[in-house]
Amino acid sequence: MKHLYNSKITIQKITRTKDDYGTWTSSGTDISGLIDVPCRINWLTGQARGEKVIDNKIMWVRDGKVYCAYSTGIIVENRLVYDNKNYDIVGLSNPDEVGKYMVLSIKRSE
Repeated sequence: MKHLYNSKITIQKITRTKDDYGTWTSSGTDISGLIDVPCRINWLTGQARGEKVIDNKIMWVRDGKVYCAYSTGIIVENRLVYDNKNYDIVGLSNPDEVGKYMVLSIKRSE
């Protein structure tokens, strides 16, 4: 699988804080050991993206799937950065529970 990794991502820990006006803000900090992680990204389209129509607008659940080496440091509360764009990790799996690679479902952060 490693020879199929043609992209690199960075995983960030998200910190949410309230400002003086009571508005929540979030910032990301790169997680050591999870910077420039080799991976493969399959971008999804149509129904594979998990499209749903809500109030006559097309909303989606995920934009892509990321395949990378297994790491216990990646959790759904983290954020993924690829090509200077932020993506929420909306799901992750460890296929066959072998601990060799992971599949992350991602959605563009708004």
